[in-house]
Amino acid sequence: MKRTIIFWDVSNFFITLKGLAGQSVRFDFVKFAKALQGNDDLIKIYFACSREREDDKLSGFFNFIDNAPYFYVKDFERTAGGSEKQVDVYLATQMVALAYENAYDIAYLISGDQDFVPAIEIVQQKGKIVVAVSASSAMSSVLKKKADRCIMIDKETEGQKAYFYKDFLANLT
Repeated sequence: MKRTIIFWDVSNFFITLKGLAGQSVRFDFVKFAKALQGNDDLIKIYFACSREREDDKLSGFFNFIDNAPYFYVKDFERTAGGSEKQVDVYLATQMVALAYENAYDIAYLISGDQDFVPAIEIVQQKGKIVVAVSASSAMSSVLKKKADRCIMIDKETEGQKAYFYKDFLANLT
């Protein structure tokens, strides 16, 4: 059994979901993480996000998800209109540091950003497997080339199980 850690760029994922669904949706993050985990040993889920200080609704959601098993929420505050670059840097440094500590065998990176490529290359040099997870339209071609595997949440990729985002939409009734 392989040891797995999920590195989740939540801001990127929210944007991707909104682009796929055409609106804001409720997504079952716990169910999706369990699907990615499969039969492997889940060590931790680093759920990195940013929000404006005044966003109490989002803050409540992050507090809720932080109490779910395996989730560790790193919440960066930003000013109105500010960027969230700390999220990418945080996740990249966690991926590299934990690879050097031999804390995992497989890293699931839920993001399509090519900013992660240098971290992926270092992690792979340590013998770790990196699986990039995003929508086909949101995944950088460079990231797609560098990752050991890619999971597209909007279509089935030949030879692997599909993880369609619609299968993880939370029931609103």
